[in-house]
Amino acid sequence: MEETHLNPETPAPKSPLKRAIIPVVIILAVVIGALLLIKASTPQKANVNAPVADLTEGAEVPNFDLTGLDGRSVPISTFNHKVMMINFWATWCEACMEEMPSIVALRDRYAPKGFEILAVDVDENPQQVVPAVVQKYQMKFPVFTDKPGTLAEIFDLHAIPLTVIINHDRKILLVEPGGRDWGGTEVQQLMDKWLAD
Repeated sequence: MEETHLNPETPAPKSPLKRAIIPVVIILAVVIGALLLIKASTPQKANVNAPVADLTEGAEVPNFDLTGLDGRSVPISTFNHKVMMINFWATWCEACMEEMPSIVALRDRYAPKGFEILAVDVDENPQQVVPAVVQKYQMKFPVFTDKPGTLAEIFDLHAIPLTVIINHDRKILLVEPGGRDWGGTEVQQLMDKWLAD
């Protein structure tokens, strides 16, 4: 009977258990690496102590600063209009772009009576994409950014568009999650009422 000798250079065959575990370990390593990469690239909350607004009608919005496209900070108290619309939007957001013409028209109509739009863009690179949209829609109102995410925190922003209408005392008059046509009769009646006070 002939003896079989294993060649020391030939690796021993892998057990079925080892063959099953190796792909699982590789997949886990890839998933953990991806999660760490996502965490590293996600902006951290700007201020863990930032007050969160109570988004109910009649509640007062806390003081906050707005950041212009030029990086300059502007306190909300700078704006003393009778009624102000804070609109969170982005250039990639279809619903935001659909409602923008009616927002522009609303501002054009009511600005002489004390109304202003404070547009807060949440694009990743606002300086690159916002100017073209401002020109396209003839947006004559101030546009701000929320790069550090402070306003998203204050307004508990989970989806855009989000519109919050406040009066000169920063009391909430209306909260509108999602897009809408701001040229409707109901909106005009509300605007006439708010601006008459």
